[in-house]
Amino acid sequence: MNRAVVFGAGLTTVLALTALWHGPLGNGDRFAASVEASARAQLDSDEMVQVHAHLQRGPLTRRLILSGPADDFQRHEIVRRMELIPGVGEARWAASSLPAETRR
Repeated sequence: MNRAVVFGAGLTTVLALTALWHGPLGNGDRFAASVEASARAQLDSDEMVQVHAHLQRGPLTRRLILSGPADDFQRHEIVRRMELIPGVGEARWAASSLPAETRR
């Protein structure tokens, strides 16, 4: 019985802290804005102004979704470079941005 109470209290605390992090404290939005700004700066530096990068949300993840025109070499290189940005766990192209023959 005691373990169940401790587990329940711990779970409640974690859920409350998660809600605060993504809600009123706004750290999730600040994190996403910071990563997206870094990605935009990298894309501008690479002169890839038609490519867009957004952190996946719902729930917030560290996955950067890329969209826009690019050839095969550019796609691979942009993914590699985006994954080097602090805070990005994975970068991938949106399915709608991929050529029809490579969509899954």
